[in-house]
Amino acid sequence: MKKLILALLLLPTLVLAQHKISGTFSPAASFKTAILYKLEPSNHIYISNADIVNGNFELDLDTTLKPGMYRIVYALPQDQYSFDFIYNNEDIVFRFQQDSGVSFVLSKENKLLTTYKNDMYTVKSKINTFYGSANQNEDDYMACISEMKTIQNQAESASKGMLAHDFIKAEKPYIPTAFEDAPTYFNNYKMNYFNSVDFSNSVLQNSSFLMDSALSYVFIFVDRQYENRSFKKNIDDVVRETTATKSIQKSILEVLWNQFKERKNEEVANYISTKYLEKLLDPVKDEMLITDMKAFRNTAIGAVAPDFSWPSKLGSSKLSTLSGKEYYIVTFWSSTCSHCLEELPVLKAYIHGKSNIQVLAIGLEDERPNWEKTIANYPEFTQIYGINKWENPIPIAYGISGTPSFFVLDKDKKIIAKPNDVEKLITFMDAL
Repeated sequence: MKKLILALLLLPTLVLAQHKISGTFSPAASFKTAILYKLEPSNHIYISNADIVNGNFELDLDTTLKPGMYRIVYALPQDQYSFDFIYNNEDIVFRFQQDSGVSFVLSKENKLLTTYKNDMYTVKSKINTFYGSANQNEDDYMACISEMKTIQNQAESASKGMLAHDFIKAEKPYIPTAFEDAPTYFNNYKMNYFNSVDFSNSVLQNSSFLMDSALSYVFIFVDRQYENRSFKKNIDDVVRETTATKSIQKSILEVLWNQFKERKNEEVANYISTKYLEKLLDPVKDEMLITDMKAFRNTAIGAVAPDFSWPSKLGSSKLSTLSGKEYYIVTFWSSTCSHCLEELPVLKAYIHGKSNIQVLAIGLEDERPNWEKTIANYPEFTQIYGINKWENPIPIAYGISGTPSFFVLDKDKKIIAKPNDVEKLITFMDAL
């Protein structure tokens, strides 16, 4: 009876036992703080943070913390300086090295998943090596296929009842049943890429897995001779696979749009926005993204530049009504921007004596006096005061996120270049 009473008294303690995550960061001097987030389908939930002292990190996990995928951020930007892991009511001990990433010392879930990924990576590398070899032995090939099948089956069996099981099943690769030459194998690999991925699986949704899988598909299976055609086809495939999970589809497409925007691939970025993404957006919640997409589309190479007007001696002037020049350079700058103050003199020197170019310099300012003082040095430019800086409608229409920014227009006000800096601007103009 006494043993029974003792067991009952201990039961709440056992059920609510507190777990912790701890580890070492190396080199120690490079790390100061680590922040813990819980991953959810559309955002990251802040959980806690702790200092990294002499490379050592330890954080007690609240007893109410739910199992799932978590992320430790150790620097900014967090998408580059972080690692994900599974928490499922167990202590976790890790080692993190700056040059090689994270390894788990204690955690059944994470050790099993890491081992599976490493083993599968090794056998896939063997297959790639086989296809690159001049002397190909089919027995060696089938041994790799057998090894791949064994790794998958053993990992699925060992992970039953764990969260890792969902990821191991979802990562199951295409496994041939007989010898295939390289083109056949890689074609089948692509065709079967999403066979094991369940976009409606809540465990996968609360992780980066679905996003990573979709992005890998879009960027890996590309014919370099017809890149944009391949990108579009791959995006179509991802949209088809995510038809039943619109929120996941929206998140994936938004990230893809941003990536192609950053790559300055206007054709594919605008394909994503006009064919798919715009239809998924809420006019209120997604107002900023809608504005950004519109600005990016309206300032694509070949598009007529967004029109704008400004006060002048004649009362008002307008971009669309300007005439008499072969080229127009629209530049966004600020009197508080050091790079701008370095590049404007270079632009001034370049256009000196060139009667076929007109520069429209839009100063994004919060206060007028400093702007007026600065523009006195540039009487050759058409100076436009951009009051309210980033809230001014002109930079919004042009999708401006930084200064200086440049747009080159032809005589019909069509955008023919968007150079990153004044040196690239000069190089482009000299090549005309």
